This record gives sequence, structure tokens and C-alpha cells, in this order.
Amino acid sequence: MRISLVMASAEDGGLEKHVIELANGLSQTHKVSLIAHSRFSSLVNPAVNFVEMDLSGSRHNPWTKYQLKKKILATQPEVLHVHAAKTAQFVQSMVAGFQFPCIVTVHGQKKKNQVNQAFDQIIVVSEHLKLQLPDPSKVSVVYNGVEIKESVTPFQKNRKFIAIGRLNEVKGFDVLLKAWHKIPHHLTIAGEGEQRSQLEQLMQEYDLLDRVKLVGHSTEIQKLICEHEALIVSSLREGGPYTLGEALLLQRPVIGTRVGMMQEFLANEYLCEPNDAAALQHVIEHYCAQEQPADAFQPAFYLAQQHLTIQHMLSNTVTVYQEAINNLQR
Repeated sequence: MRISLVMASAEDGGLEKHVIELANGLSQTHKVSLIAHSRFSSLVNPAVNFVEMDLSGSRHNPWTKYQLKKKILATQPEVLHVHAAKTAQFVQSMVAGFQFPCIVTVHGQKKKNQVNQAFDQIIVVSEHLKLQLPDPSKVSVVYNGVEIKESVTPFQKNRKFIAIGRLNEVKGFDVLLKAWHKIPHHLTIAGEGEQRSQLEQLMQEYDLLDRVKLVGHSTEIQKLICEHEALIVSSLREGGPYTLGEALLLQRPVIGTRVGMMQEFLANEYLCEPNDAAALQHVIEHYCAQEQPADAFQPAFYLAQQHLTIQHMLSNTVTVYQEAINNLQR
């Protein structure tokens, strides 16, 4: 199958990591082209036809759309798969004129989802997201699969916790710091972004400098996860999150806010509503009070093996592609 993927984003996050791993994985058995920013060229396998294009400008630029359409057609796809809202807006007006099926993956919660309805098939990364779309008949849930490169190490109740993501408002790290005010344990926050100075100020204000560290962007996230007891997700909204799969496959508990696919894998007692520091503090304290905290997460570890491996993601994605091709031929 000739598959063309398009990604407009040029940041460092779960979305970008997902698309790179999808391209690399699919290229083992299919002919794959990836149209994306040049900064990702070194991350794809030689088998992937990497087509460089900077889509960081306006999504309404007609010249950019014209160039993108030319590049898409040049890859001669049997199926086109675009990722996230900005890419969908670039491609939306082209879909009706293409002779091949067009699929969009919705990676996160958006207030407006009309743009996705132009596509033949819609992939969402959680059941929670599926409920927000108007036409479930053409929506498939494909969880973000994760490639685990670290060896799984035994769980240690070391009272060291980690939170991961860009330092921006949507990740809720300011809420997490407020919740941590009365938590006596160590917290590592891995990521970089525009909120760093604000978070540093909050760490001083809440007297957390002795037990909270901002370690910046890391290329060894899975190693970091293994060094900590549990992952905390404090996001206000999420698609995945990608790190949920990493932590569960590495057999580390995950606690935090009820966003994305969190509630599809974790017990309700370890979740709370977003943007509520008191509720998040309660969840953390409840987890810490357990004598053998990892025992409660054995079902989540099992579910992750069934749904969150990269092999499951690749297989389920190809199934959606084949269904879209078959539907177009009817």
C-alpha cells in the first residue's frame, strides 16, 4: 500500500513522536511518504520517502496549499493520512478532488470539529474524543501505540514522581505545583516551554525548591520514567497522553486528571477533574497512602499490553486504511 502522511506541526511533543513512529513502523511493510518540516528528516527510517515542507505559516495561505497539493499528488498515494487540526485545515478543501481516500487523526480536544467532517475517515486517539464528534459512523479509535526501548525494571516505592510535557498552560503544571505544596516527596518535571519562569516563581512561592526539579527537555524520557515511582498527568485537556502508554508499558503507575484516554485505562480513584489543585492533591495523597501502590495498577499494565503497543497501533491503523479504500471502491 502507498501511504502518504502529512504533519504541519514542528514542535517536540507526543503528536510529532507518534507520527514519526507511525511512518517508521508502516514503512516496514508499506511504501510510505511523510510530508513534514525538515527538522524531522533525521528521525525517519531510510525506507520512508521524506518530503520536506514548512507548514508553520498560515493555514489559509493559498500558495502554501497549492504547493502542498502538488507534493501530495507527487507521492501518488493510495491513501492520505493527515494529522491534527492545522494539517486538516490545509487539506480540507482538497479532499473532494482527490481520487484516493483521505483520513484525519484528531489528536486532541477542540471546540470546533467541523473541519474533520470533510474527510472520508476520522481516527481519534481515545473513546473520550469519539464522543465529541458529530458522526460516529466514520470514526475509529486507534490508541497511540508506544515503542518501548528501555528494559522494564522492577517497581520501586522510592517516593519519586515525574510529570512530562511542554511547559505550557494546557499541561497544568502550575496546578500540579499548587497541589504539591503539602506533598513531602520529590517531583521531577521534564519539558521546556514558555511557562518555565512562571513555574520557577511558583516553586519559590510554594517553598518547593528542595523537592521539585525542572530538568528541561529530555531525549531519555523512558529512562526517566523507570527511575521514578509513578507518572503524574496534570493536563487540562489531552488527546492521549502519549506518556500514559510509556509509563504503563514500563509498569509504572499513572495518576492525575480525567483527560484523554486516562479514564479508559485507570481506576477512577486515581483520577480527578482538571484544573482542581485540591482534588489533584487528594489523588496524590490517596496513592501515597497505599502500602503496595503498584498492585492496584496491574489491570492497567495488562490493558496497555493489549492496546498501547506500537504493533497494535500499526495493525489497527492499516485496518482503517483498508476500510477507507474499500468504501471508496464501492
